[in-house]
Amino acid sequence: MRPLFQTILLDVAPPLVAYYGLRAVGVSEYVALLSATVLSGARVVYGVVKSRRLDPFAVYLLLTFGLSLAVGLATTDPKLILIGNTLVNGIGGLLFLGSCVVGTPLTQVVGERFRPAGEADPTPDEARRIRRIHVRLSAMWGVGLLVEVAIRLVVIAHLSVDAANGVNSAVTLPVIGLLVLATVVVSRRAAPAADAPA
Repeated sequence: MRPLFQTILLDVAPPLVAYYGLRAVGVSEYVALLSATVLSGARVVYGVVKSRRLDPFAVYLLLTFGLSLAVGLATTDPKLILIGNTLVNGIGGLLFLGSCVVGTPLTQVVGERFRPAGEADPTPDEARRIRRIHVRLSAMWGVGLLVEVAIRLVVIAHLSVDAANGVNSAVTLPVIGLLVLATVVVSRRAAPAADAPA
């Protein structure tokens, strides 16, 4: 799970540091938010270029960045930018849920990114079992992200932009942490089933 935690940290920390760093030197809320969005997007683009593949999860990341940037360019109201970026995360939650019934569950796509090179392909029965597990995991992530969006919208409605940006990041980390922990638990419980004799 270390690569996953490192990815999450690299996705959250640089934009947050950029925002508050720019605000500390007197940059406006709007410019600081837009700069943080561009920095976050640069991280996404770099990851896609480095991996040299455009799988469904990479498309999802690029889509969320593109929508976030579009929101930032469409308005100069920093609070609306926060709301727009939060709603983009909500789209992510809906995509996780949609992937349970159409295509490959997004958690399975992510899992295959961290799959050791040279690992044998699963048998058809194992592939079906793995898909069932990932349908549950993707549904869990979809619901979790939608709950996070609801919390973030409440925070934005009641706090200033500077405070809401920090609090929302503080909300995101434990929510993602809990989802990762639940993913580990579900995966470990499913592991013995794979090792059991047929």
